[in-house]
This record gives sequence, structure tokens and C-alpha cells, in this order.
Amino acid sequence: MKNLVYITFLLISISFYGQDKTCSDFKTGKFKYANPKYAEWEVTRNDSIQIETNTKTGIKIYNTIVWNSDCNYVLTPKKVKNAKAKNYIDKVFYVQIIKTLNDRYFCILKNNAIEDIQLEMVIVE
Repeated sequence: MKNLVYITFLLISISFYGQDKTCSDFKTGKFKYANPKYAEWEVTRNDSIQIETNTKTGIKIYNTIVWNSDCNYVLTPKKVKNAKAKNYIDKVFYVQIIKTLNDRYFCILKNNAIEDIQLEMVIVE
């Protein structure tokens, strides 16, 4: 009987641990870019604000975030701190989450002024 209880508990634990997250699981939290090119950037997000911080230069970009659906959101930079180049203020960026895993998601960032960018975001917290 003990073995049956142990095996049942083990199977339940494995099934919950191995499940991938859904888009809505990434609406809040702390993230980093998987691409080493952006390694110094950290992203902190709640349901309406996203702050991107460059840990090397101290640049901070404050964005509003509007969720159109669980997998689609709109980022609009409203304030840039510690940077001379503020040409992205009030530019609209459309983001579509295309794949989710347990500790990361993949998305496409779109804007009329730039070529589409595919990003991989990893959960930090």
C-alpha cells in the first residue's frame, strides 16, 4: 500500500512539473533575453507596465503594456531614463507569443519602422 501511495504521488508530481506554461503565465514576472547579444538587459513586467533595464549602462525603458489576448500584447515606450536616444518614445510595438515552455517563451516583435524580430525570453523569477 505504501508503494502505491508513493508511486501515485510521484506520477502526479512529475506530471505537474513537466507541464509547459501557457501565454498567460508570462503576463507578470522577471525575464532576460536568451540571446547573448542582449544579455545585459533585464525585463520586469506586471499586467500593465514593463520596465527594461540595461544592467551595464543603467538605461531604463518604461513601457505601457496592453494585452489584446493571452498571447498578444502591445508595448509602448513612455519614458527612457539615462539615455540620449529617446526616438522610440510612443512608438508602438506589437508582440505575439508563438511558443511557450516551462521556463521561457518565444515571441515576434513587430513595428512598422523595423524588421520583425524573433526573441526568446527566459524566466528569471
